[in-house]
Amino acid sequence: MPKIVRLIVASGETSSDLRYAAGFSAPDEFIWFDDGAGRRGVVMSALEFGRASRSARPDTEVLPEQQFGVTRLEILSKLAVELRADGYLVPEDFPLLLADLLRKNGISVVAHRGPFFPEREFKSSDEVGKIIRSQRAGEAGCRRAFTVLRETDIDSAGRLIWNGEVLTSEILRGEIDLEMVKLGMLPTGTICAGGEQGSQPHNVGSGPLFANRPIVMDIFPRSAETGYWGDLTRTVVRGRAPEIVRKAYDAVLAARELGKSLIAVGADPAEIHRAAAASMEKAGFRTGQNEKSAFGFFHGLGHGVGLDIHESPRLSPRNANPLRGGEVITVEPGLYYPEWGGIRLEDLVYLSPGNGPQCLTELEDFLEL
Repeated sequence: MPKIVRLIVASGETSSDLRYAAGFSAPDEFIWFDDGAGRRGVVMSALEFGRASRSARPDTEVLPEQQFGVTRLEILSKLAVELRADGYLVPEDFPLLLADLLRKNGISVVAHRGPFFPEREFKSSDEVGKIIRSQRAGEAGCRRAFTVLRETDIDSAGRLIWNGEVLTSEILRGEIDLEMVKLGMLPTGTICAGGEQGSQPHNVGSGPLFANRPIVMDIFPRSAETGYWGDLTRTVVRGRAPEIVRKAYDAVLAARELGKSLIAVGADPAEIHRAAAASMEKAGFRTGQNEKSAFGFFHGLGHGVGLDIHESPRLSPRNANPLRGGEVITVEPGLYYPEWGGIRLEDLVYLSPGNGPQCLTELEDFLEL
């Protein structure tokens, strides 16, 4: 029977699978392998050999590139000889040109369909601790935003004024991100979307922020040290929220709490999503599509979080695979209407195999400040 070796060639900064498998990250591309018979290792350049020797998992060999050659083709060809491998099993995003060159050199390359490490969905206690540390940093960033918003004045045009200038989404995002950087995070794409911009879930926000309009703040810090993410969203109004915004906020908050309460071992993610959606519909908030945009609740209720900000499992109508325990999942219902903006409230939940769902988010909930 042919011997097939599992292989990743990537940078630890861009490949979560590689970071998971090797136990460390490096900015430069390196090689990880597992022959399926107890031998696994990394092949490192001289620049990164010392880092790998200190940081790799205990069961992982650290081998120097120069032992095998200069080019990736030379190295992987000689590695296959050493491992007595007939081919490599690689992730779906393996470099196409390198795969073609290996095949021309007589080495089979087969892409693995689906997750390369499906076990990543189920977090160890150590991983949960890393996610919690990132989440706490995100909460600190959001509390900094609360402080800034409380310090604002309101000018005659309804704009928020902070430190003598108009407060913009960009300035508020900078304050959030700086707070997280101080705590060792790598903030990416923080959302501060005010007014009608908040009706577009992935609009990061731009321009002046106004009183009496909802501001959606979605914050996802990634630890520079561990690579694990946090994820949280709060929506607030500086001043007085219109009646429709208050009602939508209450409906979203109730849907989030309902969703959290339904997370359990054996629960159907699609059913959790549908229950949360139905609760907001019952509260009077329709979902649909017109000639301009979608409105109401038109995204999944949640997703897994770990070394990727979006990973399995999904709380979605498309996922009927029961929860098994060990997952870390967001619960983030939202309502979006271009006429006035959006509301999204997001907590992070760990489904402990033995103790049931545990909310990892400690950040307070309120609408007006």
